[in-house]
Amino acid sequence: MPDLFSLPQYSITEISAAIVIGNILFTFILALIISWVYQKTHKGISYSSSFVTSMVLMAILSSVSMMILSNNLVRALGVLGIFALIRFRTIIKDTKDVAFLFFALAMGMAVGTNNYAIAVISTPLVSLILLFLDKYNFASAQKGDFLLTLITDRTFDFNAGQALIGKHTRSRQFLQAKTQPDGEQEYYFSVRFKDGADFGEFIRQMRVAAGVRTVELISGKNAAEY
Repeated sequence: MPDLFSLPQYSITEISAAIVIGNILFTFILALIISWVYQKTHKGISYSSSFVTSMVLMAILSSVSMMILSNNLVRALGVLGIFALIRFRTIIKDTKDVAFLFFALAMGMAVGTNNYAIAVISTPLVSLILLFLDKYNFASAQKGDFLLTLITDRTFDFNAGQALIGKHTRSRQFLQAKTQPDGEQEYYFSVRFKDGADFGEFIRQMRVAAGVRTVELISGKNAAEY
């Protein structure tokens, strides 16, 4: 005859397994939200899909670690310290990437310790703050500016090139010039275009200018700022 008093024990085991699965899935959803915000607010050309995947996995692993070591806070913090010391194969140059990684770890910790209210409130609120800062280009010193790069040969007239740039821009600043061993020269300008400027027409005119071989135009808000 089965021992009826053992039924609660089996129920507790099933509930515990359900909690573990639920926490992992919940952390995964929160990590996806954080990853989406990261992709929407990322600037520059150093985007790495492996970093985004790692961020999702780190959130899940931090949640699992907190569930395993929830009865020993010191050991749990030690495990998270190990996470913080992990070095990625690609060096993280943008400090904002580190902040996103810590964001994912913190939400994983919240779920792993069953602080669901903190996770539910913090994830959308912090995400909205990040989207707000990105929308208004907060703290950027290059609002509305573009980085113009010209690769030329020896026949390029620098003064004529500056005059052509000035026809399309409200302001321009010469930044740097480099000379290559084969005689090619590289010129870098920070430019701010006039309202309603036709970027395509500007690039076409620069390309047909004497001595110009390559024209590159990069939005200032997408350029890396150090």
